[in-house]
Amino acid sequence: MSGRGRAMSAMVIGPDMIGAGRRAGRPARASRERAAALAAPTAGRSADEAPLRLTRRGRAVVTVLALALSGMAFVLGSHAAAGATSDATVERYVVRTGDTLWDIAASSRAAGESVQHQVRELVRVNGMSGTHVDAGQELVVPHG
Repeated sequence: MSGRGRAMSAMVIGPDMIGAGRRAGRPARASRERAAALAAPTAGRSADEAPLRLTRRGRAVVTVLALALSGMAFVLGSHAAAGATSDATVERYVVRTGDTLWDIAASSRAAGESVQHQVRELVRVNGMSGTHVDAGQELVVPHG
């Protein structure tokens, strides 16, 4: 080496310069301000509560649950509708002198059905409080 000595230099870095070289064109102060704005509480939400964010898996779970609930509602609704519209047909019958509810039930019951069950059904369908019928009374008689 020649007689000249090499001069050493030192550089002083302040706290405001840390991280300044990471991204060109974006000062570190702006990112700190943005972080502070995101952390600030909004109306109706405390600073400790983070906004609700669903992951892809969470959205899939919510979708599957929604589909399952709507499927159950459809199935239950169709069963309820099927129960409301049975295969039984109805006709109107005008009670004649000497007719009893037992006679009307015996002539209108389905094969294999007991007369007692048909009597209860006639009372229920016609909104009767008992089994007494009068001549000229009109009854709804289910068949089948």
